[in-house]
Amino acid sequence: MYASGEAPVWLHVHYGRQRGAKPWNRVRLRLSDETWFDDFVPPDLAGQPPFQYISEGYWRTADVSGKSLVLAPDRREAFLETAACVAYVRLEAVAGPETWPRETKRLVTYYDGNFMGHFVASPAEVASQIAPLARSDCRLVLWNTCREDTCYYPTRVGHVLPDHGTPGLYPHWMGRDLHEMLRRGEDPLREACRVAHAAGLQIFASYRRLTCRLPPHAFPLHPKAMLAARPDLWCRGEAGEPLPHLSLAFPEVRRRMIDLLSEQAGNYDLDGVHFFFCRGVPFVLFEDPFLAAFDREFGEDPRRLPLTDERVWRVRAGFVLALFRDLRARLDAIGRRRGRQFEVAVTVMNRPATSAYFGLDVEALIRERLVDVLLPFPCHYLPPDLGESRLLPEFVREFADLARGSGVRIYPDAGYDYSAGAEPLWRRAAAFYAAGADGLQISQCGVRHGVNSFVARLGHVAELDQAEAWTAQAVRAVRVAEVAGLSLDPRRGIATCG
Repeated sequence: MYASGEAPVWLHVHYGRQRGAKPWNRVRLRLSDETWFDDFVPPDLAGQPPFQYISEGYWRTADVSGKSLVLAPDRREAFLETAACVAYVRLEAVAGPETWPRETKRLVTYYDGNFMGHFVASPAEVASQIAPLARSDCRLVLWNTCREDTCYYPTRVGHVLPDHGTPGLYPHWMGRDLHEMLRRGEDPLREACRVAHAAGLQIFASYRRLTCRLPPHAFPLHPKAMLAARPDLWCRGEAGEPLPHLSLAFPEVRRRMIDLLSEQAGNYDLDGVHFFFCRGVPFVLFEDPFLAAFDREFGEDPRRLPLTDERVWRVRAGFVLALFRDLRARLDAIGRRRGRQFEVAVTVMNRPATSAYFGLDVEALIRERLVDVLLPFPCHYLPPDLGESRLLPEFVREFADLARGSGVRIYPDAGYDYSAGAEPLWRRAAAFYAAGADGLQISQCGVRHGVNSFVARLGHVAELDQAEAWTAQAVRAVRVAEVAGLSLDPRRGIATCG
């Protein structure tokens, strides 16, 4: 790159317009001394005329002495119809390297295993997902290892995600990508642990709920998975109708969940485990074990009670607490054998009260120290009669008040809730910190997208009021009047042909 020393690198990318909510258009790039590619998502600048500007965005600060910039198109199927073309690269001299102090390491990054319809297909792809987080305020990676008992590693307890799908239907390629690694004797979970620790990060194995999908969209599910093979273990509605969610009211379901996470904790270099419990609701509804428990305690039929009857919530919570108590006991036993202590994290609903409706008794989880990390999340599936579903600062304060002095850490999600509208992410982060948050969760690798480079610095609490100045320096639009002598004037140029 005809330069030496530390330098910030800006990329100037044409065709930066994104398709829908997810950042499909991207550039894959790395420095020549690296073995994995990073993804750079060009900023989509609102108010700019489509295809008439070059999107300039900050990538990273690095020592570029004697190094080349390597660019590669993304050949994976999900990205074949997207385009992002690098027009030029700008460097700027700086006094020293970018630093990421330990005290700013406050971010949690969640990976759900579905990378735009793909999974990781090589150790280099694992590294491309996790290694860039070393250049951020991230401290913890939540890496999805299974959806129910359909697993993304060579399990003996559950079922390995099958190598099949419906061609052309998202996310068709996940099983194929996984089996490319397994056929070479590579273990994606073992590789994720290695890369995370090399980057100075903690890593938790993440368990996510799964349900059936209507044809033709079949989310990857092993045909012998418990959800498919045991409909007798599904949740039941008021009229006894089956609902396609495994119920925690059944000991077999709880045991399978604990066995899976115990297998992972016992065989991999993990720091903890995680339940993604803001999806896949309900956890317990009106199954026979729940009805029997409610009748023993109250002598009533809960199916006739209003949604707001907290007695129903408390009985539900008994089954969920049983899961966490048994999990903690099992992990402690494995930890003694392996000479380490495993932490437990759980993504909960947007406030303690709405969590309680679904059976997540936050106060009890904290009081019994069954969890170490709570991650409040927008409650997308809350019945309207139960109030606000968004994650608001005052709700974060409710969690912080419950956790005060317990050692339980609170990391509200700051990056997923599309309902937040146009509120700047940095302002939302500042409000959450002021409400008592210990850090923030950024969903699905958001800290490493060029679309908002300041996200990587959201652990720098003292600098949040400088976010607008940082963004103004890091992102700008460069208008283009013509390309190869062809006018881009929207009234008279090539755009008038449609």
